[in-house]
Amino acid sequence: MAGGVGRRMASKVPKPLIQFKGRPLIKWVFEAAAGCSHMDSIAVAITRATYSVKGAVDADFVVTDGRGYVEDMVSAITQLGLEKTLVLSADLPLLTAPDLDWVVEEYRRLGAPALAVFVPVELCRKLGITRTMEIDGLVPAGINIVDGRDLDGEESRLVTSNPRFAFNINTPGDLERAAQFAREAH
Repeated sequence: MAGGVGRRMASKVPKPLIQFKGRPLIKWVFEAAAGCSHMDSIAVAITRATYSVKGAVDADFVVTDGRGYVEDMVSAITQLGLEKTLVLSADLPLLTAPDLDWVVEEYRRLGAPALAVFVPVELCRKLGITRTMEIDGLVPAGINIVDGRDLDGEESRLVTSNPRFAFNINTPGDLERAAQFAREAH
C-alpha cells in the first residue's frame, strides 16, 4: 500500500519515497516482501498523488482512489482478482522477510479469512512512535492478510511486541527514531 502522500511528514515527495538510511521507505518493505518465502508475486497499490512511486521498485502497480487504507486495500485486491493476499503499508522500513514469514504462518494457524497485525500502544509510547489510531489498547501495524474471496469474513488479531512492527513511519520524528533503533540494533 503506497497511496499515502504523508502530510505529517512535511515533505514534497510522497511518503513511500521518503529516504530512510539512503533508500526510499518502500524499497525496504519491498525487499522484505520479496524475501518472504510465502510470496508468489508483489503488486503495489498507488494513487494519482503517489504515481511517482512507480519508479522506485520493480513490481506490478494498481491505481486506487486514495479513499483510505481499507478502501484502497479492497479496491486493489478486487481489481487484481487476488485470493489470499499479504498487505503491507509502504512505511514499515524495519520489517524483515522472517517477520513476514511469521505473520503468514500465524495467519494459517489462526484460520480466519482475514488477519490484522497490532502492537500494544504501550510499545509505541515506549519507542516514541506516533499513533494515528488506537483500538482497545492496540495500534494497527499496517500489516494485513485478506482472502479476496471472503472480504467480509471474520478477522483475527495478531498482537506482537516486536518493535520492528511498531515503526510505522508517520512523522519526521518517527523516521529519526527508526533510524536510531536500527543503529542500536546492529
